[in-house]
Amino acid sequence: MARSTDRLLETVDGMTDDDAHAPSLLPDWSRAHVLTHLARNADGLANLAHWARTGEERAMYPGGTASRDADIEAGAGRHIGDLRLDLADASERLLGAFADFPPAGLEREVHSRGGAWLGWEVPLMRVREVEIHHVDLEAGYAAGDWPDAFVRRTLDQLAPEFLSRDTCPVRTLQASEGGAWEVGATGPELSGPAAELLSWLTGRSRGAGLSARPPGEVPPAPRWR
Repeated sequence: MARSTDRLLETVDGMTDDDAHAPSLLPDWSRAHVLTHLARNADGLANLAHWARTGEERAMYPGGTASRDADIEAGAGRHIGDLRLDLADASERLLGAFADFPPAGLEREVHSRGGAWLGWEVPLMRVREVEIHHVDLEAGYAAGDWPDAFVRRTLDQLAPEFLSRDTCPVRTLQASEGGAWEVGATGPELSGPAAELLSWLTGRSRGAGLSARPPGEVPPAPRWR
């Protein structure tokens, strides 16, 4: 989690104010929207960490997602220096929430809009959020920069989710480095680098560098979030 955050902050350090307010890869969101979202996500996950640590229930976003969305809109107009400071401070608070974490907290169940999680999974939730949205900044960090361990863990996590939905137009993802993930009941097999498979599955690419078998065009991925 700390390493992913450091890489993100290095990217932010290279941004000008104009860069921060240019479009991101996400529709209708500037890079400043993405950075503000990542700061508020850190605060939200710190609430879940508190719940796991103490057993005292605390909502991820106490005001609900409408309040979170309003905070993102309100914060997206800030100067790059303020955006960077907010992100760094929120990330540091989240890291601090795991200092001297009690063993009982690791297995305590907490809940968010996305489902139920155990305490030990909260840092992994943050890593996924940071790594994927880092790519969304379109500021020099791409899917090929994702650590291999992150890519494979995330494919392991997401494949059953897609398979259970039965909406994926592809049956199997086959990594050229080795490894396969079943994501649909029917459809072709997609093959290529694992990072590119994950980028396609999460809607961050249209499948450049991937090939289908039987031969054909790479279909659009279903909506993930």
